Amino acid sequence: MTELTLYEEAMCCSTGVCGPDPDEELIEVSAALDQLEAEFENVDVSRANMQHNIDQFLEAQSISDLVEEHGPSILPITVVDDEIVAKSEYLSYDELAAALETATPTQEA
Repeated sequence: MTELTLYEEAMCCSTGVCGPDPDEELIEVSAALDQLEAEFENVDVSRANMQHNIDQFLEAQSISDLVEEHGPSILPITVVDDEIVAKSEYLSYDELAAALETATPTQEA
């Protein structure tokens, strides 16, 4: 199983897509992550928000170290199978899919 984790800054809710005027970029990211989960069978997608999931930040030493060194401006951080694939920006669906395809071993028939 390939794991994709998105580490994000503190937000009012787990996805940041709430309230009367949610951030358009967060809406696109949420849709992209939902689409990835639907299209990639062996992928586990999760989001870690500093406010709601601080334990996940503390358990991932490389993420914790980066946030401690650079502050929350280094977020979001995208990780695929314990490898950081992006920092300080949200990836598009196509970029996320490409990262997953690179990490997911091809199944032989």
